[in-house]
Amino acid sequence: MLWWLNSAVGTILKVIFLPFSSWNPWLAMLVISLLTALLLLLVYKKTSNQAGIKQVKNLIKASLLEIRLYQSDFRTQLGSQKQLVAANLRYLLYNLQPLLVMILPIFLLLAQLNLWFGYRAVRPGETFLLKVRFITAVDMERVNLELETPPGLTVETPPVRIIDLREASWRLRLEKPVSQPLVIQVNGERYQKEIAGSSRRLSRISTVRVRRNLWQELLYPGEKPLPGDSLLSRIELTYPEQRLELLGLGFHWLVAYFLLSIILGLGLKGFFRVEI
Repeated sequence: MLWWLNSAVGTILKVIFLPFSSWNPWLAMLVISLLTALLLLLVYKKTSNQAGIKQVKNLIKASLLEIRLYQSDFRTQLGSQKQLVAANLRYLLYNLQPLLVMILPIFLLLAQLNLWFGYRAVRPGETFLLKVRFITAVDMERVNLELETPPGLTVETPPVRIIDLREASWRLRLEKPVSQPLVIQVNGERYQKEIAGSSRRLSRISTVRVRRNLWQELLYPGEKPLPGDSLLSRIELTYPEQRLELLGLGFHWLVAYFLLSIILGLGLKGFFRVEI
């Protein structure tokens, strides 16, 4: 069920980002931030008590004004501060319902956006690691490991087994862009991992494929999960992290996304008559 939900969200983003694959990633980030701001404003307006929020905001303003005007009147000051605390608690409660409604969709969206903005594809000549982690039932010292790579990908080292971490890793070198997945054989069982071979400025990159597990599938929605009876718990490729460049500075995509979404949301709330 979760895989189909992740696939649906992923397909929507593919359609949205398709026109921007060759453009500066900032443009795609601006578009998705705008769409997010519009969606959250709509959800917030429909699920929150707009009249109550407006009333409690006026009460907060009135309390602050009383505190400023009656600085020498201790009794009035104390009453105004109590009223201010109560009004702020009511304001938080009014925001709780829309927050609960929005939290799951936002979490699904963030996991998908990390596939688009979190990492860049490996370039020809660069090396990277392939890591596989095993379930506890596997005997690491006796397990038979084989690796099949597509043309254009060179295996530079034999598998390095780290018993304490239940992990094995290979160092790979990309010679030319590849379009086929690599295959790991564990005691004859075959597991595939896709490789990002696109040279486009904006592309979807899955770093990790995980075993079927609710929390892990939420965090890593890029590929269909490994079977529940798999000998592996995860397969990972260590792609370089990506930064959004602006005026010589590199921004993490999450910072850029939240800042743009907040700024656009606050800028548009008056147009859509939303009390926040």
